[in-house]
Amino acid sequence: MKALVCLCLLFYLISCRQACAIQEAENKQVFHSGVAKGFDNGLHSKYLKYFADKLSVEIEISSISFARRVQLLKSGKLDLMVGLQRTENREDEFVYILPHYETLRFRYYVLKDRRDDFNTYSDLKGKVVGINRHAKYFSLFDSDESITKYPLSTLEQNIEMLLRGRIDSFIHYGESAYPILAELGLEDKIVQMKYQPQHEKRHYLVISKHSPLIQMKAKLENIIKNAIAKGELLNIRLAHYRQNSQGNN
Repeated sequence: MKALVCLCLLFYLISCRQACAIQEAENKQVFHSGVAKGFDNGLHSKYLKYFADKLSVEIEISSISFARRVQLLKSGKLDLMVGLQRTENREDEFVYILPHYETLRFRYYVLKDRRDDFNTYSDLKGKVVGINRHAKYFSLFDSDESITKYPLSTLEQNIEMLLRGRIDSFIHYGESAYPILAELGLEDKIVQMKYQPQHEKRHYLVISKHSPLIQMKAKLENIIKNAIAKGELLNIRLAHYRQNSQGNN
């Protein structure tokens, strides 16, 4: 009889736990965001999942063009976005979460023995520069037809092509490139050229003014501050590029 009672009690406890888990899942808020088409598992998607995890909410991420994402964010059909720069004409359209979660600087890389060949931007004229496929850099470089841009899929491919002498240089975010070069033991062989662009990109997490996330603004600000202090977003960036490189070995 005791065994039967214990069995019934165990069944009851398991059923209660399952019911609580189901109720908790049903009550968990679901927020919506988007990333560029073809980047469902890209870096921005990983950032969004990180923020959702820290907020203990669910997130649905769709593939949407950048312009469309901005419009949906303004109307409240999307709750949040990452990767936006702060501009005056956007100040009233949605809410920037401060501080910016990352600062990125494009850097040109060359073989060390050619570093002195590139002292000014004009030294790139007639050269072949490796770029990430579909990436946009800065207007002067993007529109310069005197430079041959060689599109590649990964940072590792840029590194390999430079080592083989197939390209003269490649351009990439310094915050991602140098740690990977160091891991590969190439930081003394591949270096930044003397000339470098002087501008930087500051990326923000933004939320819609029509989203319930407005109530979590202070929490999001603390999440970003802690993430910066602990280097967690940088670690996500480095792990992302490391995974891409290993996937192409």
